Amino acid sequence: MKGDAQPLIKFFDGSDKRFIIPLYQRNYDWKEENCEQLFQDLMKLHNSDRRSHFFGSIVS
Repeated sequence: MKGDAQPLIKFFDGSDKRFIIPLYQRNYDWKEENCEQLFQDLMKLHNSDRRSHFFGSIVS
């Protein structure tokens, strides 16, 4: 498998994409506080002078 870096917005961009979470992975859901932390981190990134941020790997 070969991976490459690309902006997250490009990964989600397009009306032709459909993301399906398999049943066996649905138990790994986030709590509200996890979502709030991610949102706060994204807001800090947006308000900073940084042009990029490493989120880790997204396998699709």
